[in-house]
Amino acid sequence: MSMSTPDKKPKPAIKKVAKTAAKGRVAPKKREQPDERWQAFAREYVKDFNGTQAAIRAGYAERSAAMQASRLLTKDKVQEFVRQANARIVERAEVDGAAVVRRLNDMMLADPRELVEVYVSCCRHCYGVGHDYQYTLGEYNSKREKWLDEGKAIEKFPEKGGLGYDPRRVPFPECPECFGEGHPRQVLKDTRSMSARAVALFAGTKLGKDGAISPVMHNQLDVVEKLMRHHGQYLADNKQLPGHSTLPGTFVVEFVEPPKRENDPLEQLEPGQKPGQAPDAVSHSASLPARKKAVR
Repeated sequence: MSMSTPDKKPKPAIKKVAKTAAKGRVAPKKREQPDERWQAFAREYVKDFNGTQAAIRAGYAERSAAMQASRLLTKDKVQEFVRQANARIVERAEVDGAAVVRRLNDMMLADPRELVEVYVSCCRHCYGVGHDYQYTLGEYNSKREKWLDEGKAIEKFPEKGGLGYDPRRVPFPECPECFGEGHPRQVLKDTRSMSARAVALFAGTKLGKDGAISPVMHNQLDVVEKLMRHHGQYLADNKQLPGHSTLPGTFVVEFVEPPKRENDPLEQLEPGQKPGQAPDAVSHSASLPARKKAVR
C-alpha cells in the first residue's frame, strides 16, 4: 500500500512595504544646544580675540558674524566659557597669564631702533676737496695700485676729492651735489646685544630678492590692543564683565629713554647747531673744503 504525501499549501506572499521618504522632505536636524555653539565660539575667540572671525569659524553666517559676536560677548555665560577656554590654553602651554602679559609688555615698550635704524650719511662730495668725489683709504690705495699696474705715471693719478670719506659724518649743508640732504642708509643691529624688550619684539628676518636682509617685528599696535582688552580698557569689553560699569583699575604705560646710539650723527653737531643748519662760519672756516668751480 503506497502512501501519498499530502499537497503542501503555498504560503501566502508577505507584502513588503517599501520605505520611501516623502519627496522633497529632509530629516529634521538635531537642534544644536546654545551652550554647544557658545562653547565653540569661545574656543575660537581665544585663538586671536577676533570676534567676527571666531563667529564664522564657530558656524555662524558670515553676513551676520559681526553682530552675532557682539551679542555673544555680552552674555555672562559666554564670558565664562571664554575664561575657561583661555585657562585651558595657558595650562597646555605651561605658562601663567602673568608671564604672557609681561611678554606682551616687553613687545609694546620695545624701541624698534634697537633692531634697525636709518642713518642719513654725508655724500661723497660733502667733504671732498673742491667738493669732488672723496675716496675711503682702501678705495684710494686700490685705485693707485691699479693705476701703477697699468703702467701709468703716478703724477697723473686723478686725486679727485682726496681720501678720508666717512659715512658717519652728517651731510654738509652747502654741498653742491646732495644740497645737504645726504644719502639715507639702513643699519641693522646685532641681535646678540639686544635688550630683552628688543628680543621680544624681534620676529626673525627675511631675505629680499636683491639679497638684502630685513628684520621682521611683531605688530606693536596689535600688542597694544591685546593688552587693552586684557586690562578691560575697551568700553564694549568692559560692559561685558559682570559688576563692571566703569573701567576697572588703571592701565599704566611706561615711557623710557631710547638706548644711546654709537656714532650718533647728531653728536657731531656743534652746540646750538641744528641738523641741516650750516656750521658757524668762524669755527669752521678753516676746515670747510673750497667750493668746486663750475666748468664752463
